[in-house]
Amino acid sequence: MTIHSGLVLYPKIAHSLAGLILHPITLERAKALIASRLAHREARFLEMVRTRIYDHARSPYRTLLRMAGCEMGDIERAVRRDGLETALTALREAGVYLSFEEFKARTEVVRGSQTFRFAESDFDNPAPGSAVDTRTGATTSRGSAVAMRFDFLAAQRAPSYHVMLDALDAADAPIVIWHPGFPSGAGISAWLALAKMGRPPRHWYSMTDPHGPTVAPRHRMLLETAHVLSRAVGRPLPLPDFTPVSQPERVADGLRAILGRHGRCALITTPSAAVRLAAAAGGRDAALSGLAIIVGAEPLTEGKRAEIVATGARVGVQYVLTEGGAIGAACGRPAAADDTHFMADCYAMILHRREWPLVGEVDAFMFTTLLPSAPKIMLNVESDDFGVVTHRECGCAWDALGLRTHLHTIRSFTKLTGEGVTVLGTDCLRVLEEILPREFGGRSIDYQLLEAEDEDRLTRLLLVVSPSVGPVDEERVRARFIEELRDRTRPRSVMPPLWRQAETIRVVRREPLLTPRGKLLPFYTQAATARPGQGMVTAQ
Repeated sequence: MTIHSGLVLYPKIAHSLAGLILHPITLERAKALIASRLAHREARFLEMVRTRIYDHARSPYRTLLRMAGCEMGDIERAVRRDGLETALTALREAGVYLSFEEFKARTEVVRGSQTFRFAESDFDNPAPGSAVDTRTGATTSRGSAVAMRFDFLAAQRAPSYHVMLDALDAADAPIVIWHPGFPSGAGISAWLALAKMGRPPRHWYSMTDPHGPTVAPRHRMLLETAHVLSRAVGRPLPLPDFTPVSQPERVADGLRAILGRHGRCALITTPSAAVRLAAAAGGRDAALSGLAIIVGAEPLTEGKRAEIVATGARVGVQYVLTEGGAIGAACGRPAAADDTHFMADCYAMILHRREWPLVGEVDAFMFTTLLPSAPKIMLNVESDDFGVVTHRECGCAWDALGLRTHLHTIRSFTKLTGEGVTVLGTDCLRVLEEILPREFGGRSIDYQLLEAEDEDRLTRLLLVVSPSVGPVDEERVRARFIEELRDRTRPRSVMPPLWRQAETIRVVRREPLLTPRGKLLPFYTQAATARPGQGMVTAQ
């Protein structure tokens, strides 16, 4: 297929790409846009509710609001009288909210005596807009399709990258990406956001093969079309260059070359990849001096941060939901390893107190969309994450814009991540409790999945097998586990190749971890395996 045939087959995508590439947004314009949105949060929320919920007959939120006896006028009065967050809290108490499982359409929505069944697509933004499909988690039969809207990249992702780079003193530094390509969308969204900024990356090291089965023909056409359009305006976007996570030396060599010429550089990647890069640099002090790294897709722990900054690099975190974009943006003067500024110009947040094994009571995040271009509409949606919320003046670029709510120590209830690839623990239940015991022996309580850091500060998924099962072929157990998580209806699943590259899953022969009350759970995220005062459960 040629670029010309692609323009005929995908004219809307070509037109949207042209808009991104031909009309870049400057740093100054990005800051002005964010400040303006922050100043008009309540009006923008009301407009979102009116146009995306009440004017949309199929909206699940409209159903829940009507169930609660709440009309548009009631919301307007509550917001103007009590403020946005107080009004959202009242709506939650009235039953207008969604748990993470309800939002993903995995469970029915039960409110009192009423039961509702929604589909994931019911939460899609109903407004027209050109988009390309991506997947959350890039894995499993339950991975979610999310439309990556081009107007959202322009309105949210590009401005947030602009200010993050400024906060990390890399406002004019050359930029490099080391992320997977399709279908996950992590690399492509950064690639296109940088194009909208007028700052195309110098190189895109793709963790997945751009010519492999993970990339559909329409995705290849998007890459080629954007590449050609960008070359035409003198800001060429580099095509992805296959560089698996097992080759950090290649990325390190490229970064050192840029640092040698310019003295500064910025890298967009994952925490585990950044740790691999630090090891490739020899962990030497000042080996990567002048490098600013923006990481996401998995937690940045204190251990990972220490490995990275030992090379002289700076590191900041972006907290991103595929369904909603950048919720938190890297702080230039962080008070914790993963300190981020809550993007209050684009979202509203309330907290819901929940009990969690080994951790105790935590503040679960519930988010509400304020951007009209958001891929998914959210109204009091639990993100499956929790963390610490603080309010302070830090003095970085975000602070100057009025964004002074910080999030840190962000962890998940059910999402386990290895090398930036996410799997839901609930998706593993059948494998852990039925398939592995049937094929390798033992009982459902003899298998467990733990998210943990290894001795090299890389995030691993530990597949625990009780010694009581007896002798097993550990490689066969590991391969069978990965095979069952692959979606057979979606051959372009990216997870197994990435996990094979990184050797992310390790089989560990030990007794499964118990809660302090002796309860055995089938999986634990990193938050639950890090016992207070005892550090992280490791493969040792």
